Amino acid sequence: MIKKKPRKTILKKRDKKLDTIGYSKLDIMWFFQWLKLAVDMQGQSLSFTKSNWMTGNQNKQVRKPTTKSFKITVGGIGLSAINLNELKRLPKIMNMTKREIFQHFNKWFVKNKHLFGDFAIHYAERNQDMIESNDYFTVQIPKSLDRRTIDNQIDALMKGLKLKQGRKRDITFIRGVQKDVMQKQWEVFKLKTIDNLENSRIAKKVGYKSGNMLNITGGKKQTQGVRAVQKSYESAKYLIINVSKGIFPKTTL
Repeated sequence: MIKKKPRKTILKKRDKKLDTIGYSKLDIMWFFQWLKLAVDMQGQSLSFTKSNWMTGNQNKQVRKPTTKSFKITVGGIGLSAINLNELKRLPKIMNMTKREIFQHFNKWFVKNKHLFGDFAIHYAERNQDMIESNDYFTVQIPKSLDRRTIDNQIDALMKGLKLKQGRKRDITFIRGVQKDVMQKQWEVFKLKTIDNLENSRIAKKVGYKSGNMLNITGGKKQTQGVRAVQKSYESAKYLIINVSKGIFPKTTL
């Protein structure tokens, strides 16, 4: 499991902004891709098959598969700060090229960057630079004041404020992104749902090892690459359900 890098606060002298980021840009880009996919699939259902031990004939324990469906509903507290309508207006992500995904992500990242870092003081020189969020309050400082007067007045102001302690982000990253694994999950989901390819062909395209036979439930055998595709496809579906609730990149329910 990849550990999340420690958060750092950096003063960008060029634009006088404090920048505090807790996740890598790659992590956030993958979050954007899966979230956009979930938005595109809003209202659709994804099915999952799980085998449970049950008592069969002659009181023998047997594994019986059961299927459950989950409807994709994007929203809730975890995503309340994100403009989902803005994502809906973009072209469907499965129709985008890699370059188009990157371009749309960069524009989205500029607007939503503050959602993924620790809370930090934000310098807004113009009204349009202000963050529209109830998690911030605004202090206006006349440029004509000297530094000592500014410090004294801010100290006096802060003494009268009751601030919450330990405020955490609503968007939850349970771990860092494993780039190779996630890339294959994305490709498998696209090849299976958009291109409708067979599992054996998908395995070759994404680079899964194949040829060896694996023993599976019920005494049956299955090609190694096919099994890898099936597991990756299931993980992709879990990702979609979880990211629709603001949890990422979780591959279980």
